[in-house]
Amino acid sequence: MTHRHRRRPAAVAMFLLLALVATLTACGDDKRSGVPTGPGTMGTWAKGSDSTGSAGSTAEAHDSAKISYTAWKKNRDKPSYAIVLTSEIKLPSDFDIVKNQPELLDGTITGYSGVHRGLSQLQDRSVTVTVPEFGESSSYSDTDLLIAVIGQDGSVTSATRYPYPAANRPKPFDLANDATAGYARVTAASGSGIVIPAEAAGDKPEKAYVSSVLRDAFDDTVVWAMVRGSSSVYKAQIQKLGE
Repeated sequence: MTHRHRRRPAAVAMFLLLALVATLTACGDDKRSGVPTGPGTMGTWAKGSDSTGSAGSTAEAHDSAKISYTAWKKNRDKPSYAIVLTSEIKLPSDFDIVKNQPELLDGTITGYSGVHRGLSQLQDRSVTVTVPEFGESSSYSDTDLLIAVIGQDGSVTSATRYPYPAANRPKPFDLANDATAGYARVTAASGSGIVIPAEAAGDKPEKAYVSSVLRDAFDDTVVWAMVRGSSSVYKAQIQKLGE
C-alpha cells in the first residue's frame, strides 16, 4: 500500500504534463488556420455569411493595392478578392445622368488639360465626382463640369456646375490615385442595406460593372466606387472571400 501511494503523485504529474502538451498543440494548430494575428491586423476575421460570398462588415480589409485581384478577366474563374461595398452616399439628382451613361465617368475630358471624369481626390482628403455636361450643342469645346465633393465621413459638402473653362474648379491632389473602370467581383457587406443595381450585373454572380473605382490616397484600406445603374458613391474595402 505504501509503495502504491508513493507512485500516485508521479502519475498525476504525468497526466497534467500530457494535458498541457495537448493544449499547446491545439493552440499551435489555431495559428496555422489562417486567422490573422499580431501587429498590423485590421478588423476581425470573418468569412462570408452565406454561400454566395457576402461579406461581413467586420471582415478583414486588405490593402487596396490588391484591387487588381478583383478584376474579372475574360474566360477566367471568379476572383478570390472582391470590392465589398460598406456604405452608400447618394449624390444630388443632377448626377442621375450617369445611371444610363456610365461612360461619363471614365476617361479624360476633351477641352481640358488632364481633367479626368469620375472619381478623384483632393489634398484635404475629400473625394470628387466629375461629370461633363455637353449642353444642347453636345460640343466638346465648351463642356461644363458638374463636380460633387464628398468628405471622408460620407457627407456631400458641395455639388457645383462649373461653366467652361471651369478655372475655379477643385484641383485634384497630385498624389491622388487614378480611377479605373471595368468588370470586377463586387458584393455588398452584410447588414449594409446596399442593393447593387441590376444594370451593373455581368454574366456571372457577383460580376458587376464598376463605372469608376478609386483607391484612397490616404487610407490603404479604403476604396471609393460607382457602379453602372447608380449615381451613388460607395465606400468600400478589398476583402478576400475565396472562390
